[in-house]
Amino acid sequence: MKKIIHVAGILGLGVCGAAHAQPMPPSDPWGDATVSRADAESKAGERFDALDANHDGALSAEEIAAAAPAGAGARGQGGGMRRADADGDGKVTKAEFLAAQLRRFDMQDENKDGKLTKEEREAAMARMMLRMQQGGGGSGSGQ
Repeated sequence: MKKIIHVAGILGLGVCGAAHAQPMPPSDPWGDATVSRADAESKAGERFDALDANHDGALSAEEIAAAAPAGAGARGQGGGMRRADADGDGKVTKAEFLAAQLRRFDMQDENKDGKLTKEEREAAMARMMLRMQQGGGGSGSGQ
């Protein structure tokens, strides 16, 4: 259950953009904690490893689809993860996944101090929800 919550959390905050796919964002997996960039990168690596079912170092279309929340509809079929596919080969490598996660982290880190506070995460989530309500998707980072 913890892995599911962590995966849902990073997908909501993370690149991989399942946030684009979810009608409502997941709860904040960090609670009140301030999160360093290194901690976010480490957790993203753990999440990638959990999603990479066949352990080949890349997320296939099937693994991406399996990561989409149940009932998320067409937007929930990994669109954000596919946007993380920098080389367009149809797979998301661990390097692509981490790079996308860190771009999202940097976008949310308003004061550029390498740490995300609860307030920064909440502000980013509010901006994402506003974009979603306006029909603009959840990324805001061009991903």
